[in-house]
Amino acid sequence: MERARIARGGEPLAIALLDVDNFKRLNDDLGHSAGDAALKHLAARVAQGLRPTDHVARYGGEEFVLLLPATAVDDALRLLSRLQRGLSESLFLHEQRQVFVTFSAGVTAYRPDEALEVALERADQALYEAKHGGKNRSCAV
Repeated sequence: MERARIARGGEPLAIALLDVDNFKRLNDDLGHSAGDAALKHLAARVAQGLRPTDHVARYGGEEFVLLLPATAVDDALRLLSRLQRGLSESLFLHEQRQVFVTFSAGVTAYRPDEALEVALERADQALYEAKHGGKNRSCAV
């Protein structure tokens, strides 16, 4: 649907990949139920910060994909920064223990007539850059 909208109107579509920082350690230290709770917490906080036209979906183990119609990459980076701040401010409790969850993200602009996998690969490269740049940050390519 979004691809058709881009083809018709030429509006930008930003695609972002989010990855929970230190997820393996969270699972190892607190157990898989804490990891599941962290994923649900992140998904809920992200969804609260999106517009009705935006989409979030789980994409693999601890990754999520965001589709942001009518959004340029610079605007997507600002959104991701707001989402990261909001998540950082909202600790959640797991078995009476506060758990601090952050995510890193990579974002790219979808290009008309390209395969979605190509755009996701670019977003993944930007995510890799964010992870290796200190985590809890976003990068664009």
